[in-house]
Amino acid sequence: MKAFLFTVFVLFPFVAFSQIETHLSFNRTDRTLVLVVKNNTDKLFRLSPLGRDNYKPETASFIILRYKDLNNKLLFKRSFFVFNHQHNASLYVNGMFLTRYDENKYVYDLKRLYKGNLNDICSVDIHVQIEAVSLKDKKDVYKEKMDRILRW
Repeated sequence: MKAFLFTVFVLFPFVAFSQIETHLSFNRTDRTLVLVVKNNTDKLFRLSPLGRDNYKPETASFIILRYKDLNNKLLFKRSFFVFNHQHNASLYVNGMFLTRYDENKYVYDLKRLYKGNLNDICSVDIHVQIEAVSLKDKKDVYKEKMDRILRW
């Protein structure tokens, strides 16, 4: 029995180890949102969709931003693919893929993405969905959803 419990406690962390990790952080000073997506495997993944022609609703890596006022009234809504809004073309293309044992960092300027008076914003509701497909085995799909509320 001791050997069984020892095996379970030693091996459990390895079983729970995630293929892909996602972390979301917010810098209040410059109002930037940082999404880090880390590939913990030796597989090459691509974020869905491969292109706009292959997009199917609810099967993509995207972000939805909902800017709200003090009364929780929706001021502005913005949605886009995770790899969009990168500041140069190489980051855009590289951001579509998750290389082996590497991480991608996506930075979004929430002030620049908002169309309106910044003083009206009280909070930003963020919905992130990551869907990654292994290039080697198309059946190996990773999907995660995150929701956060940022106080402006």
